[in-house]
Amino acid sequence: MKKVGIFLNRKKGLSNKRGIVLIGAYFMLLVLTILLVSFMYRIVAESRATIKNKEAMEAFYLAEAGLDHVTKGLYSVFEPYFISQGQKDSSFSWFNDLPSDAKYILPVNEFLGSGQYTVQITNIDTSVTAQVDVTLVSTAQVNNIIKQVTAVIRYELVPSDVFDNAYFINNFGWFWGDSITNQGDVRANGNFSFDTYSPTVNGDIHAAVNDELSATGSIIGNNVFDAIDDYRDDAAATARPTNPSADPQDINGDGIIEEFPYEDGYDGDSEKLANLESLKMPYLGDLQQYKDIAIEQNGKIGQGGVVLVNNVWDTGAGDTIVLIGTAANPIELNGPVVVAGDVIIKGVVSGQGTIYSGRNIHVVGNINYQSSSSWPKPDITSELTDTQNDTRDFLGLAAKGNIVVGDYTSVNFNFVKDFLEPPFTQAYKVDVTDGDNGYIDYYIDGVPYFDGNYLDGDGGRQIDIDGNDTGARKYYESSFEDSYFRSFCDHGFVTNLDAVCYTNHAFTGRIGKTVINGIIVSRDEAIIYSSKLTFNYDVRANENRLGKKIYLPRELAFPRTVYLKKE
Repeated sequence: MKKVGIFLNRKKGLSNKRGIVLIGAYFMLLVLTILLVSFMYRIVAESRATIKNKEAMEAFYLAEAGLDHVTKGLYSVFEPYFISQGQKDSSFSWFNDLPSDAKYILPVNEFLGSGQYTVQITNIDTSVTAQVDVTLVSTAQVNNIIKQVTAVIRYELVPSDVFDNAYFINNFGWFWGDSITNQGDVRANGNFSFDTYSPTVNGDIHAAVNDELSATGSIIGNNVFDAIDDYRDDAAATARPTNPSADPQDINGDGIIEEFPYEDGYDGDSEKLANLESLKMPYLGDLQQYKDIAIEQNGKIGQGGVVLVNNVWDTGAGDTIVLIGTAANPIELNGPVVVAGDVIIKGVVSGQGTIYSGRNIHVVGNINYQSSSSWPKPDITSELTDTQNDTRDFLGLAAKGNIVVGDYTSVNFNFVKDFLEPPFTQAYKVDVTDGDNGYIDYYIDGVPYFDGNYLDGDGGRQIDIDGNDTGARKYYESSFEDSYFRSFCDHGFVTNLDAVCYTNHAFTGRIGKTVINGIIVSRDEAIIYSSKLTFNYDVRANENRLGKKIYLPRELAFPRTVYLKKE
């Protein structure tokens, strides 16, 4: 009996232990279940959050894609109104055609299967001339996630790279003569030829591929160039500095060797860069843009305290203005101005500014700065020199027609004429506004072309001193008949030209032993010189230096974002 009792007690104890274990197992299972459910919930929550984050990111990307699409779309629509290779208009007026309520909803665009965006133009700011700020609001939705990006996109005119060269031709470039010296880079939107000559080019030579000219961007022939020491010894004070502007040296006697870099200076080498892409040349189409700038900048030409041109000279008859300066009574420049007709100019110039002509600019004698820029060589204080030079005289000449140097009525001009007609010149695209000056000879697919013959009549008329009509006018001629025009010309050749020159069409002239302190930018170039021709590049044409004080012809920049907000 005792043994049996003992056996029964042990069995009861074992049963109790099993119950405890079972309850513990239930609790552990419950805890694990809770943990698993919590873990699964967290996974689901995180997964949903990840999906939402992914969708939010996709929505932002989609909104930004909408901004990019519309920004480029506006640019592609706007650009045909602008300047490019002589067939586009420089006006920003297209933006004025956008809806007056400033609520322009573009078509919905699908993206990533489940997303879409709309873009609204909510504001167009044209308060700054030659600049438009367009406010775009792009709203994108991916499933139930909505995101919005607001941006202000700037469309603007900027200084053109063509003015980085002493000589830029939107055609074949040619330096035929070993007595040509060029202190600066040269560039052609076509082949560049030295023929059998070896002119001095103290700078780089650029040639570009141009299908319209069947040009491969070749550089034909060779040039010579100076070592830095020779350049410093021989180059005129008006020529650009070297890079470095001086040799490294201890100028303070403290054992520290200082460097003197000068980015725009001559580095002692002349590199040939062939087969490049063509560089867009600004084109003077509708001059209203520059009239607006002249008014905004309050540009003026004066003389002896008398204002000759107040912002814009436009009597409605395309009148010619004659500007003759002397040392005692110089032509006084103050900012950009626009002259609707021809400009006849010579003599001493003071101040800083650019003269825009609606037709031709005729340089009938030397043009000299009253206070010329000067760069010592070598120069250990180049920054101070730049500061001083930036206050000195600067003249920009920009012609919608041609720039003609010298007396074209002289028998000497006959030597130039062969280079102002085909086959030396070729037909090219022009702007519709060039029809006002007679440059449209025919159309191809609706695009106007000029046949390249500057010796033809342009459809305009000449007048005498009394204003009487005296006959037809050629492209290179002024609006004055020959004897009236000659009365303003100096005897002999032009030998000095202090100016940065730009023309839509031809830069031409019969000149002497001539120095050009500035730049030539043109479509065609027909210069015949005597003895020697020297170009001294004016580094101040980089408008980061002088800015709107001179306001040279500009090009259209790619649109850029000046404000961005995501929400």
